[in-house]
Amino acid sequence: MLVYHLPGTFDTRDAHLDLLWSAGATGLEERAGVIRAYFDDQTDLPAPVADGEWRQEADQDWLAEFKATLRPVTAGRVTIVPPWLTHEVPAGQVPLIIEPGMAFGTGHHATTRMAVEALSQLDLSGLGVLDVGTGSGVLAIAATLLGAEHALGVDIDPQTIPIAQENAEINGVPAGRAVFVEGTLGSDLPEHTAPDATYDVLVANLYAELHDLLAGEYAAHLRPGGPLILTGILTGKLPLVQDALAREAFADVTVRHNGEWALVTARAPQ
Repeated sequence: MLVYHLPGTFDTRDAHLDLLWSAGATGLEERAGVIRAYFDDQTDLPAPVADGEWRQEADQDWLAEFKATLRPVTAGRVTIVPPWLTHEVPAGQVPLIIEPGMAFGTGHHATTRMAVEALSQLDLSGLGVLDVGTGSGVLAIAATLLGAEHALGVDIDPQTIPIAQENAEINGVPAGRAVFVEGTLGSDLPEHTAPDATYDVLVANLYAELHDLLAGEYAAHLRPGGPLILTGILTGKLPLVQDALAREAFADVTVRHNGEWALVTARAPQ
């Protein structure tokens, strides 16, 4: 089995995954900050991912091994679980079923877990939630399962949209209650989810530089005083996000740490 080992960071991970898939990888997983890409044959890789190491490893059913070690993730009132482990969801927990594409989008990453925990601490009954950088749709789906009237997931990657929609269907979210679109906050968002273009809650799992760039858009898309939940922030870049929120007059800024990652919550300007 030919495996390419590439150290990665949250900032570069998605771009590296796309490049490895395009180069012919047959499977991808992440272990302790290292992307493992499975190939049938060694191939020339583009510069951004060319500093890894090729290794010949013993043949194994890597997907079966991955599934065997995957466990449910408890995040506040929600338990994120693959379809074959729904029987392990504790009584009283809200199950969020995600068919994992290896380790990505499963809820095991600290950033996803912290964001779901933050959502579960809110009373979302009847509210509209905007999920920026939705990916597999975990946060938007979690919001609807926690009582939100509707959720909109936005992502610049068109490949994520059908995946998020399928995940919503797996979780029994009624059509139209969770909507996923390709786009950015600077583009027109579907009017039927928020007629006045503002939302009651905004959650975004992006890296710090994007939070800095989008802070003004966050303020524009949140109702006055609405909760903001930001994650995907390396602790070393936390001041960049805090300065951006101060610049836009967000209030009640709090920070939670989990290892090298931080989650920031705040309230939109009144």
